[in-house]
Amino acid sequence: MALVVVCFLVILVIFANVSKISVSEPNLYTYIPEELVNILEDGCFLGVNDRASREIVEIFLSLLQAFANERHVTIGRVNLENFQWPGGEHLKIDGIDCKSREFTEHSACIGPIPNVVFFAKTSIDRSCLLSPSYTKLRPRAAVISGRDLNLETLVEYVNGKCQTFRTVDGGLLPAGRQKQYIVDNVFNVSNVSNVTMEMLYDRGGVLDLAFTQGFLSDRSSHRTCQKEGCMVNERAREEEGGGGYLEILQCKIINSDDIGPEEFFHEYIKQSRPVIIKNAVVNWPAWHKWSQEYLWEKYGNKTVHVKLTPGGDFEGVERAELWEDYEQFVIPDTVMKKLPYPDLVVVRPAGLNVKFSDFLNLITKAAQQSIRNVSAYLEYSSIREYMPELLSDIEEFAFVKDKLTLRHLNMWLSDGNTVGRLHFDPFDNFLCQLRGKKQLLLFEPFNNSRLYEGHIPQATLHYNHSDQSFRRKTLEDSTSMVMSPIDLFKPDLKRFPNFKSARPLTCTIDEGDALFMPAFWWHEVYSYPNVVEKRNLAVNFWYEPFLLKEFPCPECKMDVNPYYFHLLY
Repeated sequence: MALVVVCFLVILVIFANVSKISVSEPNLYTYIPEELVNILEDGCFLGVNDRASREIVEIFLSLLQAFANERHVTIGRVNLENFQWPGGEHLKIDGIDCKSREFTEHSACIGPIPNVVFFAKTSIDRSCLLSPSYTKLRPRAAVISGRDLNLETLVEYVNGKCQTFRTVDGGLLPAGRQKQYIVDNVFNVSNVSNVTMEMLYDRGGVLDLAFTQGFLSDRSSHRTCQKEGCMVNERAREEEGGGGYLEILQCKIINSDDIGPEEFFHEYIKQSRPVIIKNAVVNWPAWHKWSQEYLWEKYGNKTVHVKLTPGGDFEGVERAELWEDYEQFVIPDTVMKKLPYPDLVVVRPAGLNVKFSDFLNLITKAAQQSIRNVSAYLEYSSIREYMPELLSDIEEFAFVKDKLTLRHLNMWLSDGNTVGRLHFDPFDNFLCQLRGKKQLLLFEPFNNSRLYEGHIPQATLHYNHSDQSFRRKTLEDSTSMVMSPIDLFKPDLKRFPNFKSARPLTCTIDEGDALFMPAFWWHEVYSYPNVVEKRNLAVNFWYEPFLLKEFPCPECKMDVNPYYFHLLY
């Protein structure tokens, strides 16, 4: 028995030694083109040709260890001599289409077979469901040769191409540790609040976020709460002796004079944490200048594009069957298969080009209720493009302008009785309130299956100016990528059960305040007018997001935007 054990151990030792010296090291897997298709959907690939020298293979074994903990980087072998993508497409190396399977003087791939090739992650177009399948857009292979074929330069190459921060021994560079720390320490509502939407609906039955003054007080069949950010059930109030409130977590509030660039960057931008900045805009010239009269005088004759809805409800989701052309409208089968909610549509407001003075008249009449069933909104209106003279009246905040890159600067003006339905924006947002107030219900973007992120078909309202009526006239062959199908006031929790576990955050922006709302945070916005001026006026700064994700993609995770990698050092 002892002899058998000894012999067995000897065999193991011999096998181990043979494995170490064998060029066909079993740990360096050979990938076929079909496997590469799937790998490149999620990351990048560095491959060594099957016929490469033992020296290069040894380098790749070290690379395999260096990137062992990077799930978006794959290291392995590949047979370049007989490479062909599924479907018959030939490999393209440095822009040359290898039409022949063999690298000979008679083929398009003249010269020796390369030893090392790199494939970048496939770029997926998630915006259009009719676009060609991304799997047919085969990536080119970059050739790495010469003095670059050593461990140090290959690790550096992969780090640069795959957006990683690995050392040759598999550790993380300081910037990599910083990046990992950021991703691991984002602000989660669930860490500070245990109030879920299921608890709110069970307690109150109807979501009511109304101020004591404001049109939302009439949306519910019964008033459940006179207190901001709370839910109460009348029966629970009686049973608990006047209690029964469930407090929704409130946004943190800071003062604009008490925050510096580094503190704001580390505590809010890096953590993806919403925060209200008190008195942020009270020193802007716009705070005093942008009266209704001033805007009328300066831009009254300018043509602007405004949005119109009945009742102030902007971009909600409803059943497609309510629309006039529902029976005639046909969605292609290829698109239908990719739609998670083909029976729903995002209702886009009607559009109207009018003089700015006519728009101001319209919101004044709506505020005075001399016209009914029409709510007008100047939204997403680029100040740079349409009102560049106003740029000198507003200022970027000192604590952010040297950190983030500004992409858009917009004006938002309405009669103040509006709801912007549940959606996200792919920008870091500073929403600055000049007149009126806004209340927002927010949900974090770190588990988007709860908000049912996905493509939703669109439809646009038709407005008849002569009789001020709206029609559900036309379904469209386009989709929204940023709207949630959930109606906060009438949620279908049987169809969308994951929403029960979502934990809300509420933020109220008063006049003079600004809200930092990080990119991809879901939010529904309730606007209220200034009591005297009967309007709601805001400006927002949209910045290149510090944390980024692909969308629509519920399973895709947030990560540091490569655009800001310089801030990791």
